[in-house]
Amino acid sequence: MKLMDSKAGLYIRTLRYMKCSQVYRRIMKKAGFGCGTGVRVQADPEKYHPVGTVEELDLDKEFLKRFSVRDLMNDRFSFLHSEAESNGSWEIRERSALWNYNLHYFEYLFPLLAEFRKAGGVRYLEKAVFLIKSWIRRNPKKAGGPGWEPYTIDLRLANWLSFYSMAEKELPDDFRRMMRSSILEQYKFLSRHLEKDILGNHYFEDLKTLILCAVFFEDRRMLERVYPAFLKECKEEILGDGMHFELSPMYHRIILEGVIKAYAALKEYGYPAEELTSFIRSMSDASWSMEESLNRIPLFNDCGDNVAKSLKGLLAAAKKHAGIIPRFRSAFPDAGFYIFRRDGWKLIVDAGAPGPSYIPGHAHCDALSFELYRDGEPVITNCGTFAYQSELRGSFRNTSSHNTVMVNDTEQSQCWGIFRMAGRSKVRVIDAGKDHIRAEMTDHKGQKVHRTIKFGRKLTVTDESPGNKLTGFVHWLQEIPAVYRCDSKKKIEHLYAPEYGCCKAITASEYSGTGKIGIVVRLE
Repeated sequence: MKLMDSKAGLYIRTLRYMKCSQVYRRIMKKAGFGCGTGVRVQADPEKYHPVGTVEELDLDKEFLKRFSVRDLMNDRFSFLHSEAESNGSWEIRERSALWNYNLHYFEYLFPLLAEFRKAGGVRYLEKAVFLIKSWIRRNPKKAGGPGWEPYTIDLRLANWLSFYSMAEKELPDDFRRMMRSSILEQYKFLSRHLEKDILGNHYFEDLKTLILCAVFFEDRRMLERVYPAFLKECKEEILGDGMHFELSPMYHRIILEGVIKAYAALKEYGYPAEELTSFIRSMSDASWSMEESLNRIPLFNDCGDNVAKSLKGLLAAAKKHAGIIPRFRSAFPDAGFYIFRRDGWKLIVDAGAPGPSYIPGHAHCDALSFELYRDGEPVITNCGTFAYQSELRGSFRNTSSHNTVMVNDTEQSQCWGIFRMAGRSKVRVIDAGKDHIRAEMTDHKGQKVHRTIKFGRKLTVTDESPGNKLTGFVHWLQEIPAVYRCDSKKKIEHLYAPEYGCCKAITASEYSGTGKIGIVVRLE
């Protein structure tokens, strides 16, 4: 076995892309050392300022539909198309790590609060109080576990702070004190355990949540330290064209939510944060442009339709809190996304890199892939993301799960483990116009292929790589007339996950040839 294809080789090729600071922080973390802000938390649980909330997101009807209030009242939780009864436990061993993280996020407080507001039944609010008390009593810091991982703390504190601020007047005095004390304990822990070994969306959430906590406890010193770091991270993660640098429409929405919530809290508190409005504007433009008229989120890289808040809720929040109305743009050259529209048809092409070089954990082999929609419904689709902790994880990241091409049966990039990528593909856009795009993809072995996509009355996709075997893939949700230009073609069944935890079979076409292959799809 060649070194670069061995486990050691994968580690070497993975590590070469990481930042030195990441490697150092990972070593320190393994040795038991935390990573702090450099500022000590200065807060008193009796002195606080409820954060400015974003009800357009936390009480968004599309978001609330994910939860059954009846099940919650009976201690049954459903996340990612999987149910379990808690029985007072905060770690269900029969469920995945991601499922258990969702249990600790506490997003389900909001459907209970919404039902309390609508029906006036105090039992719904009492259930929310019971769940928070249960978590505090059964998850002491010394026990560790999923509830004390920084990312879990990030999301839980953001939800607790919002819930507290919305419901404070209805909550019992003794419970309010108990909840504030727990928030403070978690705030202190988070301030000493930043995820600088991971960076990306994890570090973003750390900083966002520290801002919310600093506002809540009026911890001005922490705010003065964390806000500049948050602003710097926004500049790092939000590309010049507005897309989030992990190049997943789902994570893009999650980061947009975080920027909006931080801005709303700071604005209500009277802290100058107008720099954030430029990020809200460019990110809103990107989400609107990509998802406008669609009935499902585009499935590029790690993505599913049941995790992030709805586009409608995000845009409503951006308008209310920052006065922003999105504008359509057809090209996002920094991210590599190009959008074509015609007579009810919409085509989205991915001509970008797998993701940021030092954090490609959510990247797939989808270079030069595309999705095609008719009247908002997907016709040709990528296969999505079923789960992170699953034996199917690798197959959903592979080239064959995307509407793209591979050279000499070689995966575009070396995806391995759950979130790792060793050698990776590169894409160079040669020409992009109103009805076409031409680009070159170089896979992790240095093999090149040119793809030309033309979008008119027909969708024409042509791949060229002289002397090499080419294999293309198209995954159909609606079969429409198509002509293949290839030496051989076969229909196969492929797994498709439009949402996390939801998996079904769809029809796919695999076609191959030497030097040049193509497909022509009639758009009627």
